[in-house]
Amino acid sequence: MAFAADPNIPRDTAIETFVEAQLVRWKDFFDTVESMPLTPEQRLSVVVDEDATLVLAGAGLGKTSVITAKAAYLVKAGIREPSELLLHAFAKDAATEMSERIEAWCGGPVTARTFHAFAYEIIGEVEGEKPPLASTATDDKVFLSLMQEILQHIVATASEVAETVIGWFAGFFDDFPTEWNFKTKHEWYAQIESRNLRTLQGETVNSFEELLIANWLFQNGIACEYEPYYGQKPKKRALRVYTPDFRLTKSGVYIAHLGVRKKRGKDGKEALTTAPYVDRDEYLESMEHGLEAAGPVAIYFDIAAKSGSLRVMILALILPVAVPVVALICLLAAYRPSRFSRRLLGATGWILLAFSLWYVAAFIFGVF
Repeated sequence: MAFAADPNIPRDTAIETFVEAQLVRWKDFFDTVESMPLTPEQRLSVVVDEDATLVLAGAGLGKTSVITAKAAYLVKAGIREPSELLLHAFAKDAATEMSERIEAWCGGPVTARTFHAFAYEIIGEVEGEKPPLASTATDDKVFLSLMQEILQHIVATASEVAETVIGWFAGFFDDFPTEWNFKTKHEWYAQIESRNLRTLQGETVNSFEELLIANWLFQNGIACEYEPYYGQKPKKRALRVYTPDFRLTKSGVYIAHLGVRKKRGKDGKEALTTAPYVDRDEYLESMEHGLEAAGPVAIYFDIAAKSGSLRVMILALILPVAVPVVALICLLAAYRPSRFSRRLLGATGWILLAFSLWYVAAFIFGVF
């Protein structure tokens, strides 16, 4: 009567009893089937005997181990024959590895296929022949080119998705190391080479800071040229030809990022320092060469230490030009007939002009 009233209760009780018994019986197997003992959740996934079992886990958390252990368990427990099992994986190497590991445990082969290979076999049996594979399935370069075309099309046509796509690629190296964290030049350049620092525009740059600048300019629609030839020959033959990091194409403004920081010495004075592996004197000499080559208006920015300082860089670029222009407009407008407007605009113009002079002087004498 109890079963007829609610069959789920005795069913759940029977399942619980079965699972507990299997976990105890196959404990040694679960401890050794993989290089590390299976977790309680993995063991439960193996012994549960349902028509379908859904296992949710992130990358690298042992989903393949569960599949391998499940197949080996079914064969060793006599629940299924190897010929009755079919394993699926996304990658060919993973499918081969699963089959070999199960065979090592059970002594017999178990069929393992990728989803694509299995579907390809079904098409061949149904149609009587297998269609030729697309080049993207056999040529990695063609596949990569297709992915690039798809992303470019998305960015160009789907504005609501484009910002997310560009933001993801631009922020891929947000948590990047700096040259200040490395004691030797070899370690630093090995890190750069391993990361393949390529900008959103497809250019390879020499530092993470340059990558940040280039991607910011690209995201804001500012066309630029990386390491352009400046046209000034060095005074010393030992120095290489000066090439600023970026040149803004429309305005012709040059932007150079310098790997220096200010450090207060024991005497209380501030001095420029470089990364541990960099020859400080040689680097500062190359800086002086860059300043001389750049001419009377040279603006340098260091964003290596502050995450939000790129906005400061743009502000520093705009202020020296915008403020004097506004000041002159106010002074010219001060000649209107109204006495009040003359005084107000005239005072505003002189204040802005004085601020411009202070800003330029502070920049020249190293206040910033």
